[in-house]
Amino acid sequence: MLIIILLSLSNCSEDKLKSDNVKSFTEKTIPRTVNLAGKKYFFEEIKVPLKIFIKNNKLIIGESRRVSEDFPPIHVLDAKKMKYLRPFGKIGFGPGEVSDVSGIDLGANDNTFWVYSAMSKHFSEFDLDDTTSLSKNQIKQEGDFYMAMAMAWSSDSTVMCRMVNDPHQFVEFSIDGRRLANYGKWEDHLVREDLTNYMMSDLHMGWFKGNQINNVYASAGVYRDRIEILNKEKGKIFITDGPFNYIPKFTIANSSGSSNKLIVGIAEPLAYLDIAISKNYIFGLYSDKTEKQLRESNEIANDIYAFDLEGKIKCNFILDISIRGLAVDEESQKLYGITTDEDPGIAVFDLPDLK
Repeated sequence: MLIIILLSLSNCSEDKLKSDNVKSFTEKTIPRTVNLAGKKYFFEEIKVPLKIFIKNNKLIIGESRRVSEDFPPIHVLDAKKMKYLRPFGKIGFGPGEVSDVSGIDLGANDNTFWVYSAMSKHFSEFDLDDTTSLSKNQIKQEGDFYMAMAMAWSSDSTVMCRMVNDPHQFVEFSIDGRRLANYGKWEDHLVREDLTNYMMSDLHMGWFKGNQINNVYASAGVYRDRIEILNKEKGKIFITDGPFNYIPKFTIANSSGSSNKLIVGIAEPLAYLDIAISKNYIFGLYSDKTEKQLRESNEIANDIYAFDLEGKIKCNFILDISIRGLAVDEESQKLYGITTDEDPGIAVFDLPDLK
Protein backbone atom coordinates (compact mmCIF):
# COMPACT_ATOMS: atom_id res chain seq x y z
CA MET A 1 0.00 0.00 0.00
CA LEU A 2 1.19 3.47 -0.85
CA ILE A 3 1.83 5.62 2.20
CA ILE A 4 2.15 9.35 1.70
CA ILE A 5 4.33 11.08 4.25
CA LEU A 6 3.84 14.83 4.34
CA LEU A 7 6.99 16.84 4.71
CA SER A 8 6.42 20.48 5.56
CA LEU A 9 8.85 23.06 4.35
CA SER A 10 9.29 24.32 7.91
CA ASN A 11 10.96 21.03 8.84
CA CYS A 12 13.52 21.32 6.07
CA SER A 13 16.99 22.26 7.15
CA GLU A 14 19.17 24.70 5.27
CA ASP A 15 21.37 23.40 2.46
CA LYS A 16 24.51 21.91 3.96
CA LEU A 17 26.72 23.24 1.22
CA LYS A 18 30.39 22.49 1.57
CA SER A 19 31.43 24.22 -1.64
CA ASP A 20 32.72 27.77 -1.87
CA ASN A 21 31.34 27.95 -5.42
CA VAL A 22 27.73 28.70 -4.39
CA LYS A 23 25.95 31.87 -5.48
CA SER A 24 22.46 33.29 -5.29
CA PHE A 25 20.59 36.18 -6.85
CA THR A 26 17.22 37.86 -6.56
CA GLU A 27 15.26 40.05 -8.94
CA LYS A 28 16.67 43.09 -7.12
CA THR A 29 20.31 42.04 -7.60
CA ILE A 30 20.14 41.37 -11.36
CA PRO A 31 22.51 43.97 -12.88
CA ARG A 32 20.61 44.42 -16.13
CA THR A 33 17.13 43.79 -17.56
CA VAL A 34 16.43 43.93 -21.31
CA ASN A 35 13.13 43.57 -23.17
CA LEU A 36 13.42 41.54 -26.37
CA ALA A 37 10.94 41.66 -29.27
CA GLY A 38 10.81 38.48 -31.34
CA LYS A 39 9.57 37.42 -34.75
CA LYS A 40 7.63 34.20 -35.25
CA TYR A 41 8.13 31.83 -38.18
CA PHE A 42 5.56 29.11 -38.87
CA PHE A 43 6.31 25.84 -40.70
CA GLU A 44 3.49 23.55 -41.79
CA GLU A 45 5.76 20.50 -41.59
CA ILE A 46 6.38 20.93 -37.84
CA LYS A 47 3.48 19.64 -35.71
CA VAL A 48 4.15 19.51 -31.92
CA PRO A 49 7.70 20.86 -31.42
CA LEU A 50 9.39 20.66 -28.00
CA LYS A 51 13.18 20.56 -28.54
CA ILE A 52 15.39 23.08 -30.35
CA PHE A 53 19.16 23.17 -30.95
CA ILE A 54 21.43 25.01 -33.35
CA LYS A 55 24.51 23.75 -35.20
CA ASN A 56 26.31 25.04 -38.30
CA ASN A 57 23.60 27.67 -38.87
CA LYS A 58 20.95 24.94 -38.86
CA LEU A 59 18.12 24.66 -36.34
CA ILE A 60 17.33 21.11 -35.23
CA ILE A 61 13.74 20.69 -34.03
CA GLY A 62 12.48 17.67 -32.06
CA GLU A 63 8.80 16.76 -31.94
CA SER A 64 6.80 15.75 -28.86
CA ARG A 65 6.00 12.09 -28.15
CA ARG A 66 2.41 13.06 -28.92
CA VAL A 67 3.13 13.53 -32.62
CA SER A 68 1.66 10.89 -34.92
CA GLU A 69 3.92 8.13 -36.23
CA ASP A 70 2.91 9.32 -39.70
CA PHE A 71 5.07 12.41 -39.24
CA PRO A 72 8.86 12.67 -38.86
CA PRO A 73 10.14 13.25 -35.31
CA ILE A 74 12.97 15.64 -36.29
CA HIS A 75 13.24 18.65 -38.61
CA VAL A 76 16.14 20.83 -39.75
CA LEU A 77 15.82 24.50 -40.72
CA ASP A 78 18.19 27.02 -42.26
CA ALA A 79 18.69 29.40 -39.30
CA LYS A 80 19.88 32.34 -41.39
CA LYS A 81 17.10 32.23 -43.98
CA MET A 82 14.55 30.61 -41.62
CA LYS A 83 13.57 28.12 -44.29
CA TYR A 84 12.60 24.47 -43.92
CA LEU A 85 15.31 22.11 -45.17
CA ARG A 86 14.36 18.48 -44.49
CA PRO A 87 12.86 15.98 -42.04
CA PHE A 88 14.90 13.38 -40.17
CA GLY A 89 14.11 10.13 -38.41
CA LYS A 90 11.37 7.54 -38.32
CA ILE A 91 9.35 6.77 -35.19
CA GLY A 92 9.63 3.16 -34.03
CA PHE A 93 11.73 0.59 -32.22
CA GLY A 94 13.39 -1.02 -35.23
CA PRO A 95 17.00 -0.62 -36.44
CA GLY A 96 17.76 3.02 -37.20
CA GLU A 97 14.42 4.22 -35.83
CA VAL A 98 13.84 6.49 -32.81
CA SER A 99 11.15 5.74 -30.22
CA ASP A 100 11.01 9.39 -29.17
CA VAL A 101 13.07 12.59 -29.04
CA SER A 102 13.80 13.02 -25.33
CA GLY A 103 16.98 14.96 -26.00
CA ILE A 104 19.26 16.25 -28.72
CA ASP A 105 23.03 16.67 -28.49
CA LEU A 106 25.34 18.22 -31.06
CA GLY A 107 28.14 15.69 -30.53
CA ALA A 108 31.81 16.00 -31.50
CA ASN A 109 31.59 15.51 -35.27
CA ASP A 110 31.27 18.70 -37.27
CA ASN A 111 28.24 17.76 -39.35
CA THR A 112 26.23 15.30 -37.24
CA PHE A 113 23.88 15.45 -34.29
CA TRP A 114 22.55 12.87 -31.83
CA VAL A 115 19.04 12.09 -30.63
CA TYR A 116 18.44 10.45 -27.25
CA SER A 117 15.34 8.23 -27.01
CA ALA A 118 14.38 7.54 -23.38
CA MET A 119 11.76 4.90 -24.21
CA SER A 120 14.21 2.66 -26.09
CA LYS A 121 17.36 3.84 -24.25
CA HIS A 122 19.14 4.59 -27.53
CA PHE A 123 21.47 7.31 -28.84
CA SER A 124 20.99 7.77 -32.61
CA GLU A 125 23.35 9.76 -34.83
CA PHE A 126 22.15 11.68 -37.90
CA ASP A 127 24.13 13.48 -40.60
CA LEU A 128 22.90 17.00 -41.35
CA ASP A 129 23.47 16.47 -45.10
CA ASP A 130 21.98 12.96 -45.26
CA THR A 131 18.56 12.60 -46.86
CA THR A 132 17.75 9.15 -45.41
CA SER A 133 15.27 8.80 -42.56
CA LEU A 134 17.10 6.13 -40.53
CA SER A 135 20.08 6.55 -38.22
CA LYS A 136 23.17 4.68 -39.38
CA ASN A 137 24.83 4.72 -35.95
CA GLN A 138 23.03 3.82 -32.72
CA ILE A 139 24.30 3.21 -29.18
CA LYS A 140 22.23 1.45 -26.52
CA GLN A 141 22.49 2.20 -22.80
CA GLU A 142 23.80 -0.79 -20.88
CA GLY A 143 25.16 -1.58 -17.41
CA ASP A 144 25.18 1.29 -14.88
CA PHE A 145 24.87 3.61 -17.86
CA TYR A 146 21.27 2.39 -18.18
CA MET A 147 20.28 4.48 -15.14
CA ALA A 148 21.24 7.78 -16.79
CA MET A 149 18.17 9.95 -17.33
CA ALA A 150 19.92 12.78 -19.19
CA MET A 151 23.25 12.95 -20.97
CA ALA A 152 25.54 15.01 -23.18
CA TRP A 153 28.61 13.98 -25.12
CA SER A 154 31.87 14.85 -23.36
CA SER A 155 34.17 13.42 -26.08
CA ASP A 156 33.77 11.20 -29.15
CA SER A 157 33.54 8.15 -26.85
CA THR A 158 32.26 9.44 -23.50
CA VAL A 159 29.09 11.04 -22.14
CA MET A 160 28.39 13.17 -19.07
CA CYS A 161 25.16 12.14 -17.32
CA ARG A 162 22.57 12.93 -14.69
CA MET A 163 21.46 9.77 -12.92
CA VAL A 164 18.12 8.48 -11.63
CA ASN A 165 19.60 7.15 -8.39
CA ASP A 166 23.26 7.82 -7.65
CA PRO A 167 25.35 9.44 -4.90
CA HIS A 168 26.82 11.92 -7.41
CA GLN A 169 25.48 14.98 -9.21
CA PHE A 170 27.30 14.23 -12.48
CA VAL A 171 28.71 10.93 -13.74
CA GLU A 172 30.81 10.31 -16.85
CA PHE A 173 30.55 7.03 -18.77
CA SER A 174 32.24 5.49 -21.77
CA ILE A 175 29.80 4.49 -24.48
CA ASP A 176 30.35 0.82 -23.62
CA GLY A 177 28.83 1.48 -20.18
CA ARG A 178 31.95 1.85 -18.00
CA ARG A 179 31.82 4.49 -15.26
CA LEU A 180 34.82 6.78 -15.71
CA ALA A 181 34.40 9.70 -13.29
CA ASN A 182 32.10 11.12 -10.60
CA TYR A 183 31.55 14.80 -9.80
CA GLY A 184 29.84 16.25 -6.71
CA LYS A 185 27.93 14.44 -3.96
CA TRP A 186 24.27 14.84 -3.08
CA GLU A 187 25.12 14.37 0.60
CA ASP A 188 26.86 17.75 0.51
CA HIS A 189 23.61 19.45 -0.48
CA LEU A 190 20.97 17.74 1.64
CA VAL A 191 17.70 19.59 2.20
CA ARG A 192 16.73 17.05 4.90
CA GLU A 193 18.90 14.45 6.58
CA ASP A 194 16.53 11.62 5.61
CA LEU A 195 16.49 12.33 1.86
CA THR A 196 18.10 9.58 -0.20
CA ASN A 197 20.07 9.99 -3.43
CA TYR A 198 16.94 9.00 -5.33
CA MET A 199 14.89 11.71 -3.60
CA MET A 200 17.58 14.33 -4.14
CA SER A 201 17.63 13.45 -7.85
CA ASP A 202 13.83 13.90 -7.92
CA LEU A 203 14.00 17.29 -6.20
CA HIS A 204 16.80 18.50 -8.49
CA MET A 205 15.40 17.08 -11.72
CA GLY A 206 16.21 19.46 -14.53
CA TRP A 207 17.10 20.22 -18.11
CA PHE A 208 20.63 19.03 -18.80
CA LYS A 209 22.96 20.13 -21.60
CA GLY A 210 26.66 20.31 -22.31
CA ASN A 211 29.19 22.09 -24.49
CA GLN A 212 32.31 20.15 -25.49
CA ILE A 213 34.07 23.29 -26.69
CA ASN A 214 34.36 24.75 -23.19
CA ASN A 215 33.85 21.48 -21.25
CA VAL A 216 30.87 22.94 -19.38
CA TYR A 217 27.80 20.89 -18.42
CA ALA A 218 24.78 22.27 -16.61
CA SER A 219 21.42 21.24 -15.19
CA ALA A 220 18.63 23.78 -14.63
CA GLY A 221 16.07 22.68 -12.04
CA VAL A 222 12.45 22.20 -13.01
CA TYR A 223 11.19 22.24 -9.40
CA ARG A 224 13.93 24.10 -7.57
CA ASP A 225 15.31 27.38 -8.96
CA ARG A 226 18.87 26.12 -8.98
CA ILE A 227 21.44 25.78 -11.75
CA GLU A 228 24.29 23.30 -11.25
CA ILE A 229 27.31 23.89 -13.50
CA LEU A 230 30.14 21.42 -13.95
CA ASN A 231 33.42 22.68 -15.40
CA LYS A 232 34.98 19.35 -16.34
CA GLU A 233 38.42 20.79 -17.08
CA LYS A 234 38.63 22.39 -13.62
CA GLY A 235 36.79 19.54 -11.92
CA LYS A 236 34.59 22.10 -10.16
CA ILE A 237 30.85 22.47 -9.69
CA PHE A 238 29.31 25.94 -9.46
CA ILE A 239 25.79 26.36 -8.06
CA THR A 240 23.50 29.35 -8.52
CA ASP A 241 20.16 29.73 -6.69
CA GLY A 242 17.55 32.26 -7.72
CA PRO A 243 15.63 34.36 -8.33
CA PHE A 244 13.44 33.12 -5.44
CA ASN A 245 15.85 30.71 -3.69
CA TYR A 246 12.87 28.49 -3.05
CA ILE A 247 12.60 24.85 -1.99
CA PRO A 248 9.17 23.60 -3.13
CA LYS A 249 6.79 21.75 -0.83
CA PHE A 250 6.89 18.00 -1.42
CA THR A 251 5.65 14.65 -0.21
CA ILE A 252 7.37 11.27 -0.08
CA ALA A 253 5.64 8.20 -1.47
CA ASN A 254 6.81 5.10 0.40
CA SER A 255 6.15 1.81 -1.37
CA SER A 256 7.41 -1.51 -0.01
CA GLY A 257 10.02 -3.17 -2.20
CA SER A 258 10.99 -0.01 -4.08
CA SER A 259 12.80 3.26 -3.47
CA ASN A 260 10.87 6.07 -1.82
CA LYS A 261 9.95 8.74 -4.31
CA LEU A 262 9.86 12.47 -3.70
CA ILE A 263 6.82 14.15 -5.26
CA VAL A 264 6.66 17.93 -5.65
CA GLY A 265 3.23 19.43 -5.04
CA ILE A 266 1.16 20.28 -8.10
CA ALA A 267 0.48 23.78 -6.73
CA GLU A 268 4.20 24.64 -6.70
CA PRO A 269 5.47 26.98 -9.45
CA LEU A 270 7.87 25.47 -11.94
CA ALA A 271 11.34 26.98 -12.26
CA TYR A 272 13.51 26.44 -15.35
CA LEU A 273 12.04 24.92 -18.52
CA ASP A 274 15.23 24.75 -20.59
CA ILE A 275 18.88 25.70 -20.67
CA ALA A 276 21.43 26.62 -23.34
CA ILE A 277 25.23 26.80 -23.08
CA SER A 278 27.13 29.00 -25.51
CA LYS A 279 30.87 29.68 -25.69
CA ASN A 280 30.84 32.26 -22.88
CA TYR A 281 27.42 32.14 -21.24
CA ILE A 282 24.64 29.97 -19.85
CA PHE A 283 20.99 30.84 -20.51
CA GLY A 284 18.08 29.56 -18.43
CA LEU A 285 14.45 29.78 -19.58
CA TYR A 286 12.34 30.51 -16.49
CA SER A 287 8.62 29.95 -15.97
CA ASP A 288 7.43 30.63 -12.36
CA LYS A 289 3.99 29.19 -13.30
CA THR A 290 2.13 26.27 -11.74
CA GLU A 291 0.89 23.24 -13.67
CA LYS A 292 -2.66 24.63 -13.34
CA GLN A 293 -1.62 27.97 -14.85
CA LEU A 294 0.15 26.22 -17.71
CA ARG A 295 -2.95 24.15 -18.50
CA GLU A 296 -5.18 27.24 -18.52
CA SER A 297 -2.98 29.49 -20.65
CA ASN A 298 -0.63 29.43 -23.61
CA GLU A 299 1.79 31.61 -21.65
CA ILE A 300 4.56 29.28 -20.45
CA ALA A 301 7.82 31.23 -20.12
CA ASN A 302 8.89 34.79 -20.98
CA ASP A 303 12.01 35.19 -18.83
CA ILE A 304 15.57 34.18 -19.64
CA TYR A 305 18.38 34.56 -17.12
CA ALA A 306 21.91 34.82 -18.51
CA PHE A 307 24.95 33.77 -16.45
CA ASP A 308 28.67 33.52 -17.00
CA LEU A 309 30.18 30.03 -17.03
CA GLU A 310 30.61 30.07 -13.24
CA GLY A 311 27.00 31.02 -12.59
CA LYS A 312 27.29 34.75 -11.95
CA ILE A 313 24.07 36.47 -13.04
CA LYS A 314 24.56 38.88 -15.95
CA CYS A 315 21.13 39.80 -17.30
CA ASN A 316 17.40 39.12 -17.37
CA PHE A 317 15.81 39.05 -20.82
CA ILE A 318 12.05 39.58 -20.91
CA LEU A 319 10.51 38.18 -24.10
CA ASP A 320 7.39 39.50 -25.79
CA ILE A 321 6.61 35.96 -27.05
CA SER A 322 6.13 33.02 -24.70
CA ILE A 323 8.40 30.10 -25.59
CA ARG A 324 9.38 26.57 -24.61
CA GLY A 325 12.74 25.22 -25.73
CA LEU A 326 15.79 27.44 -26.05
CA ALA A 327 18.75 27.68 -28.41
CA VAL A 328 21.36 30.44 -28.55
CA ASP A 329 23.84 31.35 -31.30
CA GLU A 330 26.29 33.65 -29.56
CA GLU A 331 28.26 34.33 -32.75
CA SER A 332 25.29 35.62 -34.75
CA GLN A 333 23.70 37.04 -31.56
CA LYS A 334 20.40 35.24 -32.07
CA LEU A 335 18.14 33.56 -29.56
CA TYR A 336 15.60 30.94 -30.69
CA GLY A 337 12.58 29.40 -28.98
CA ILE A 338 9.46 27.38 -29.75
CA THR A 339 6.31 29.47 -29.44
CA THR A 340 3.55 28.23 -27.13
CA ASP A 341 0.49 29.49 -29.00
CA GLU A 342 -2.10 27.28 -30.74
CA ASP A 343 -0.02 27.06 -33.93
CA PRO A 344 3.53 26.74 -32.57
CA GLY A 345 6.42 28.03 -34.62
CA ILE A 346 9.94 29.32 -34.09
CA ALA A 347 10.52 32.70 -32.42
CA VAL A 348 13.75 34.55 -33.22
CA PHE A 349 15.17 37.32 -31.01
CA ASP A 350 18.19 39.56 -31.47
CA LEU A 351 20.57 39.02 -28.54
CA PRO A 352 22.37 42.10 -27.19
CA ASP A 353 26.05 42.02 -26.26
CA LEU A 354 26.51 40.74 -22.70
CA LYS A 355 30.08 41.99 -22.23
